[in-house]
Amino acid sequence: MDNNQTTYKIVLLGALPGVVDVQAQAGFAKLFNLPADKVEAIFAKPRRVLKTGLSKEQAQQYLDRLSKVGVACDMLEEPKPALDTSAFAPPPGATDAGGGEAPQAPPVSSAAAGEPREVPFVFTGNGFEYFKIWIVNIVLSIVTLGIYSAWAKVRNQQYFYGNTYLDDVSFSYTADPVKILIGRIIAFVFLVVYTVVGEVSLVGGLIMALLLAFFLPWVICKSLRFNARYSSYRNVPFSFRGRVGEAAMAYLLWPFLGLITLGVLFPYAYYQQKKFIYRRHGYGTTDFAFSATVGEYYKVFLLTLGIYIVVGGIAAILGGLVHPFVAMGLTLIAYFFAFAYFVVALANVNYNAITLKDHALSANWDLKDYTWLLVSNTLMTLITLGLFIPWAKVRTAQFKATYTQAVFVGDMDELVADERDKVNALAESVGDLFDIEIGF
Repeated sequence: MDNNQTTYKIVLLGALPGVVDVQAQAGFAKLFNLPADKVEAIFAKPRRVLKTGLSKEQAQQYLDRLSKVGVACDMLEEPKPALDTSAFAPPPGATDAGGGEAPQAPPVSSAAAGEPREVPFVFTGNGFEYFKIWIVNIVLSIVTLGIYSAWAKVRNQQYFYGNTYLDDVSFSYTADPVKILIGRIIAFVFLVVYTVVGEVSLVGGLIMALLLAFFLPWVICKSLRFNARYSSYRNVPFSFRGRVGEAAMAYLLWPFLGLITLGVLFPYAYYQQKKFIYRRHGYGTTDFAFSATVGEYYKVFLLTLGIYIVVGGIAAILGGLVHPFVAMGLTLIAYFFAFAYFVVALANVNYNAITLKDHALSANWDLKDYTWLLVSNTLMTLITLGLFIPWAKVRTAQFKATYTQAVFVGDMDELVADERDKVNALAESVGDLFDIEIGF
């Protein structure tokens, strides 16, 4: 093979969505004529490299054959051709089936200690696959008068988590739908009481509104803790340790001060909310750090307002000189572009400020691509009367994964192993009577 030619490696991800591990392992064993115990050992480490130094055609051949037996793999470019010293069988379909030896993973090259290693997120879902889940969720939620919505949420989360990979390992969502249903019943009962009391008495309605405001910080903390606890990566759950008093400051006091200052303090209120969320989340027992400054948020808010004012002003002038429809069209463009800029700029500010010990997130969301994503998703959703929504969600998840990376410094495996031991020691995965999600 030409030393200047791009080579590829095949990385094992696990079973394809909808295929159980036993089926995938059985197909793998049959394809390569391997005993079950060796296949089980191979699948025990999903990010195992199966083959290196392949041409694009050879790598694609591996992917196709493995996909047919229910095994999910990824084809990744290598900077230089690697010397293939593995005992892995030849490409599926070749005349030499490869005996009975288990495919051995060649050593995975890793960054030297302390050297940053950029690892992209990968989203493997597709629109039609998610459409089938989405439409069933809607139908069953309607038929059951909303009861199934708790199970629908879990199915949705599991699909997007399970198809999101970092360093060739997917995320997991393990929440119990019954606990979500209990929280929704509580919220529904409160809503009914709030509505009835508000219709009967204005004073009673005000009292209920005050009660809602009083309990809102508790609800926020409860919901964030629930979702973090049942979200995990490499069998280590995330955590949330925010306090109710902090939530009250971030979600009640600062927004109220922003209101009475005619919006001057809204960027600061938003900053306080993001700081509260990110700093109080953790991976296992280790908290994330958040280094964004309030000045960065004021810059985003002011530029967003400036974009809308400038384009909106041009629309108003042309509307008076040309035609009102021109003004409407430009106003719509101003809204989409300002909103796209707001989302992209804030995502870059937020994600580039998050660190976990020496490791960090990195984001380089592209404004042009996100604007096109926003416009095309909106148009297709309107044209299809909402049926495009699953594709829109999948396309958005793919965009986020494409433009977001993790930067690992040193040994990430050591951190994972350490956190797994700590979490097991603390029995973090054990729920309690009040371990429910309440959402209004």
